[in-house]
Amino acid sequence: MENIVALSIVMLGIALSLFISFYHRRSTSSTANFYVAGGGISPRVNGWAMLGDYASAASFLGVAGAVALMGVDGWWLALGFFAAWIVVLLLIASPLKNVGKYTVADLLNARFKGKEKGIRTIAMVSTLALCVMYLIPQIVGAGHLFGLLLGWSYLPTVMVTGTLMGVFVILGGMKGTSYNQAIQGAILFGALLFLLVFGIVSIFAGNPVGVITAANEMVPPLLAAANPEAVALTASMANAAPGEAITAVRELMPAAASAVTPGVGLRSLADNASLVIALFFGVLGLPHILIRFYTVSSAKEARKSAEITIWGLAIFYAAVFFVGLIAMYGLYPQLVALLAEGKRGVATNMTMPMLGDMMGGQVLLGVIAAGAMAAMLSTSAGLLISATTSLSHDLYKGILRPDSTDEQQLRFAKIGAGCLALIAIGMSVWLKDQNVAMLVGMCFGIAASTFAPALVFAVWWRKLTSQAVIIGMATGLVTSLLFTFARFFGVDSIIGLDVLINPALYSMPLAVVVTIVVSLMTNDCGELDEFMAKAHGK
Repeated sequence: MENIVALSIVMLGIALSLFISFYHRRSTSSTANFYVAGGGISPRVNGWAMLGDYASAASFLGVAGAVALMGVDGWWLALGFFAAWIVVLLLIASPLKNVGKYTVADLLNARFKGKEKGIRTIAMVSTLALCVMYLIPQIVGAGHLFGLLLGWSYLPTVMVTGTLMGVFVILGGMKGTSYNQAIQGAILFGALLFLLVFGIVSIFAGNPVGVITAANEMVPPLLAAANPEAVALTASMANAAPGEAITAVRELMPAAASAVTPGVGLRSLADNASLVIALFFGVLGLPHILIRFYTVSSAKEARKSAEITIWGLAIFYAAVFFVGLIAMYGLYPQLVALLAEGKRGVATNMTMPMLGDMMGGQVLLGVIAAGAMAAMLSTSAGLLISATTSLSHDLYKGILRPDSTDEQQLRFAKIGAGCLALIAIGMSVWLKDQNVAMLVGMCFGIAASTFAPALVFAVWWRKLTSQAVIIGMATGLVTSLLFTFARFFGVDSIIGLDVLINPALYSMPLAVVVTIVVSLMTNDCGELDEFMAKAHGK
């Protein structure tokens, strides 16, 4: 076991998370506490918890890795992830807290009383689909991480990781999950800033401007890997000092784009448009993010939580960009070799741990791995608690057993957490070679096509009807899943439409149009005046 120090650091982080969950086990005695911690989480803790929940493996591993492979084009994902939070803060943070109680479906049901079963059903199905799909990249990232640390095979790794995710939720409920996410968000934030500072000091002699200067000279590995001469050249310089291979490739490819040149890794206009739509509107429909606004006591505290998260994400994503450039510089021959061998997923997902190992050996590798594991477990716990809350509150309590007791609902929620973890593990085995950032992007596309139109229309459009909510969400869900799985199976087109990297270009506009058309054809606008007064109350 050659990485015992790194493993020990990761295990210490996991042990801390287990202790926190165990410590808060008594807070799962009622549904209100299990679902949303009784609304007693402070804005500061909630803000850090949302940072830990949101800055997942896709951000910590996927975005930095994408920057390391293609330069500035790999950063568009981060810009989309960040910009969406402004939309959340402006459009739905306060109304969501003013009207809802446990799940996103509560807001819709508050407006359309009497239509609860239909709305809860489509909301619950959408939540489960989203949460399972979002769990997959977290588990995939963990599988690759432990493969790097210990040489473990993929299957046992994802089984252990998936099991841990379920245990955290079952033991600690939302309160344990919140404190875990806050601490893990701080670990993730600290690990990234430490890597940034350490990289500038150790590789660029403490000169941060040197990172940009080097970026102007670097031919992105994605371009170099497509040139056989560059591949052979970098392979012969695998043990050279950082920068030597970069200089040699630049001399070989003097006219090639640099790491700060836009357009290197961008796909077609349709692919880019679809990804932008998904990222910008997706956060409006992510249940595991939106449920966090129910864990504080007021709309004012919900807004404050979002503001804390926005400031944290601004610093985090700025640091991710520079760390990605540092990784490109320090790992250049290795990245070109991985791409030339067709291992783009490994290159993207494992750039950060490889950089830590290169700069600081097992100790720094352990710090980075602990940060990555914190990101995965934090996001996964948030996803599971959101999904199980919807299962228990929307399905079991809302439809199957309206007269069920708290004890019965809690039992159903905990069993559901275990079942969902098993499903996510199975799908993670199937999708192990996918880039985690792209998998998360697909989830944003599904969210943008389901909850996002329904919630925004419910809060801001008086003509929205209950029939439009159900039909519009169902249309968005089916269409987005159809194009998502078509990409997984390698299908090139559906009814003449190209299968894109993200389904949002087709599914979100279709969901919006269907919602508007059905609203104009029907007339059940719900308890309109009462709802609007409550949603927009101060």
